[in-house]
Amino acid sequence: MKSDRLFQILYLLLEKKKIPAPELAERLEVSQRTIYRDVDTLSANGIPVYAIPGKNGGISLLPEYRFDKSFLSDKEQDEILFALQSFQAASPNINPLLAKLGASFRKSGSNWIEVDFSRWGYHQFDSTAFYRIKQGILDKQLMEMEYCGGSGEHTRRKIKPVRLIFRSRNWYLQAYCLKAEDFRLFKLNRIRSLVLTGEHFADVFETLPSVDAPYPENAEMLRLKLRFSPAMAFRVYDEFPAADAEPQQDGSIVVTAVFPDDGWIYGYILGFGTGVEILEPASVKEKMRGYLERLQEHFGM
Repeated sequence: MKSDRLFQILYLLLEKKKIPAPELAERLEVSQRTIYRDVDTLSANGIPVYAIPGKNGGISLLPEYRFDKSFLSDKEQDEILFALQSFQAASPNINPLLAKLGASFRKSGSNWIEVDFSRWGYHQFDSTAFYRIKQGILDKQLMEMEYCGGSGEHTRRKIKPVRLIFRSRNWYLQAYCLKAEDFRLFKLNRIRSLVLTGEHFADVFETLPSVDAPYPENAEMLRLKLRFSPAMAFRVYDEFPAADAEPQQDGSIVVTAVFPDDGWIYGYILGFGTGVEILEPASVKEKMRGYLERLQEHFGM
């Protein structure tokens, strides 16, 4: 939309002072002619923007210009406050900025959302971890951590933190691991200790590995068909996409989903107790019987 592009141009100019028209056109994926029309539009709306032709020219704002909040619509002001408020948990020092912007925008009653990244009972640890990770990413600072892997093994690692990712009810840290000499995805709940080392790195990771796949590429996958009792409906809708869950006339829910084919899946199914039935494949039923027999032996039942 044109209004969004005008807003982007203004903020780019506030940040860089002067930008060549070809560079601005490339960044915004429009023609130079469109950029010059946008400059005219901004100027007509009282923004002191001008273009200087020639080799060392470019598009600039007058040096004394200060951003006028009236350039933002009422809805855009709400969106800015909402975005900042959403990250209060990760940025404890954001409250003064929220108060200043709220007063500047003349907004009251904006405290309508609270986002807390921490788990129940772990607020202090999780908040501290988020703050340290944020500092590590922004300052490009090496971090040392103790991490519990999927096999239960505890390892100490030195990492270059790159970004935080929220996927499927869990937070992950994507980082370059010096031990593995490659990028890794670390589940935040499995980080047992985390410290900033004070050492800085210069790497600019412009291209990062995709994190779309939830499991390693070489993991063997298993398609399961499960029937859940009506009493398990709350967990089904908590843990499975609606497209994978098919309600039945008797109130039960049939779920077809893909899982990694390892020992984890049997403990996961067992967590539903008698509220789940394995429909397919038959091989999983047999393995579950063996799993239950080993549990009986282990607990002397």
